Amino acid sequence: MEEEIYKIITDVNGTVFQPALRKQVEERKAATSEGLDMALASFKRNPSAENYNLLKVAMLTYQYWVQKRVID
Repeated sequence: MEEEIYKIITDVNGTVFQPALRKQVEERKAATSEGLDMALASFKRNPSAENYNLLKVAMLTYQYWVQKRVID
């Protein structure tokens, strides 16, 4: 599952080694951080398989944007 999610992210945004504009990376990091918080809250309220999978997607997406190289 993780490989498929990473492939989807990289198909759209390139690898973490392909730089993007700082503004774009910062906006995406903020949005994914908020999404991660929401996914974690949902999992804590209801630790179902669906919420677990959502949390994994949120974590992978957040990790991608934190590691993404930037262009100044």
